[in-house]
Amino acid sequence: MSNILTTLFSGMADFKEYAPGVETNNSLTDLIPAGTAAKKRVDVILTPGVTDAIITENNSDRMDLLRTAVANLTCCHQLVFDAVNRRKDNTDVYRYELEKMQRTYMDNYFNAMDSIIQSLSSVTPQDGDSTSPQALWRSSRYFSLLSSCKVPTCEEFDSIFPIDLSFLFFFRIAPLQKECVDERLGIYFDKADGNDVALTMLKLALAKKTIAKSLRRFDILEFPPTIRNLFEENTATRNGNDEYGRAHALADRLDGEADDLIGNVDMLLAGDENTDFSTETSYNRPDDIIIMMP
Repeated sequence: MSNILTTLFSGMADFKEYAPGVETNNSLTDLIPAGTAAKKRVDVILTPGVTDAIITENNSDRMDLLRTAVANLTCCHQLVFDAVNRRKDNTDVYRYELEKMQRTYMDNYFNAMDSIIQSLSSVTPQDGDSTSPQALWRSSRYFSLLSSCKVPTCEEFDSIFPIDLSFLFFFRIAPLQKECVDERLGIYFDKADGNDVALTMLKLALAKKTIAKSLRRFDILEFPPTIRNLFEENTATRNGNDEYGRAHALADRLDGEADDLIGNVDMLLAGDENTDFSTETSYNRPDDIIIMMP
């Protein structure tokens, strides 16, 4: 099996054009383990068939994006080993610098993958086309999941809950969106069919529930900048315990907001205009003086 790095790049000089800050004493052979891990992660989203089709097709723009994604993700995986080697050579290594480089590599990877997925999703294959990247992408697992999602496009999801129009993140959370629908919200969407106000509220609740699930399952570096900016770790040294606690606190808050929306939908669909809404100010208190008139 050929190595993805030697397939995509002719040498280190070629590799450096797509990933900044590569160690000058490295070779493509040294990066093979990290490159293999990067290829696996790209294939999880695109599928191996789509990746291979991009490599063989005559589309230089998409090929450059694939090179950018693989090169930067390879460097992100390799970074920790380079840091250890520098420490062995008695070279100072600063944690904040490494983490900033890691975030930069991940941003470059995400941007490249966003562009690849957007280009694949925006082109409709011709009749009889079953081997092009866009045709293979439309038969992939992640794309097929959209038929089970109530928010089926990245543009619509971004208009409901900002995700920086990240196509990669949108498809990563598609299974979580389906999970939310299957768990609880599906029946509400069925009942709200034709009620635009209720559907709008349900889609917002679904988006918040989906993001809440992702906060409990994904690493914070996998999130778009808008969500990542909610965490101190985006600009400061990461701390595992603090990061975990803040992610779960935000997830709990979003779950609570979504539950409130679902409660409002319940009342809206009940259709009772005389519903008595209870508020904190309407509760009887011991010091209330109630005078009953005959």
